[in-house]
Amino acid sequence: MAKVFKGANVFMSRNLVPPELFDALHDALKLNGAQVFLCCDPSRNAPNDYHVISSPDHEKFEDLRSKGCNLLGPQCLLSCAKEHRLLPNQGFTCCLAMDGVNILVSGFEKDEKVEIEKLVTAMGGVLQTRASSDVSFVIVKNVLAQKYKWALNSLKKPIVTINWLHQCWKEHRVAPQESYRVLPFSGLTICVSGIPADERRQIEKLVVQNGGKYSAELTKRCTHLICQISYVFFFIHLHLILAFH
Repeated sequence: MAKVFKGANVFMSRNLVPPELFDALHDALKLNGAQVFLCCDPSRNAPNDYHVISSPDHEKFEDLRSKGCNLLGPQCLLSCAKEHRLLPNQGFTCCLAMDGVNILVSGFEKDEKVEIEKLVTAMGGVLQTRASSDVSFVIVKNVLAQKYKWALNSLKKPIVTINWLHQCWKEHRVAPQESYRVLPFSGLTICVSGIPADERRQIEKLVVQNGGKYSAELTKRCTHLICQISYVFFFIHLHLILAFH
């Protein structure tokens, strides 16, 4: 079998990787033909030079990245060895948990999207900039996000919160989505008017259970006002939304 890491220069200092994984990483590299250097040399940043580092939290991470080094997480290296794949050279790859996964995000600020893209690409995934049918997951801030309705009504793919992405990062795998689905009133602040007190309490309970905020007073922060006329439509709308979720 061809040695898939042949031609790769891999720098692996004991100070940069978890000690319990060092031997397994070293064996995987040697068995697959890599040239291994047991040191850290930030000056080595050619396309076929790689540096193994435990995580982005390591004190040496930013220094190595600023010098244009290809950085690999232990999970990425072990997965590449197991699957006989070439080592990725896209800056930093933590793992291959999202290999083949296309992510679309909506409702986030520009700086938040930058951080999301770092996580997605570091797990081998792709952050898409446009809505399309090949999207695997949609991450939205709340139901007010521009692409939420499209994802819910047309795409029929999982719509999740940012916490799901963080869980994927933590587990080095595509985590189950059920606990991270976007609730139908997420991001909404709902006030009521002209409705009896006992029914108000029922509405408040439903709003909170479904991810929204209930406001006893009508303020500028309120996104929706339920009055006596719209009361019945509120329950019809909630029933329909929950049916889609």
